Amino acid sequence: MATTIMRRPPSPLGLPPGSVRAILALLLCGSLWYEVLGGVALSRVLLDSALLVVAFYFGVRSTAPPGQPVADRQRAPVKYPLHLPRGTIRGVLLVGFFGVIGFVWLKDRTLDQEFALILQVLGSYIVGFGVARAVERRRRKGKRPSILAAIFRNVNALVAVSLTTYMCGVLLGSWAQALPPQYARYTGNALAWVVAFYFGSRVSQ
Repeated sequence: MATTIMRRPPSPLGLPPGSVRAILALLLCGSLWYEVLGGVALSRVLLDSALLVVAFYFGVRSTAPPGQPVADRQRAPVKYPLHLPRGTIRGVLLVGFFGVIGFVWLKDRTLDQEFALILQVLGSYIVGFGVARAVERRRRKGKRPSILAAIFRNVNALVAVSLTTYMCGVLLGSWAQALPPQYARYTGNALAWVVAFYFGSRVSQ
């Protein structure tokens, strides 16, 4: 019996997969950066859109398919968004946001809540990505993952799931906030850090 091969539908505009999303991300974030650097009043729509872009590119786009680690993927030619090298879009977004956030901080010595959250997410992502790369490098050398690495991954996953479950319960109003009101915001910050770190740490695992 002949085997039917399911082919993916062609990408929009004949571009590599993810190109349209990359264009939208660069347009939205680039417009926000222009407003910041040009001293224009920030648009709430652009701020909210930037948060969505950061969540997408440093969350959904960063994860490998289940059961298919990056290091073990077949070495077949892959076309990345806009025909650019792998990770280019994330790199541009990282440099752009860190540059703009640095500009805002040096100018006013303060950050809006949205920019602070973006900084937390990006910082946590980078730390998680660094941990993932270290584990992958060890695996490529033919070494078995250390016991400490295994313990760390399990603790990392447990903390991420527990904190996310707790915060969702609080936000839905069914659970009481464990911390006093003046400290409650730290829990939300911790949620952003942990989730971003976990996504970053899963890039090559």
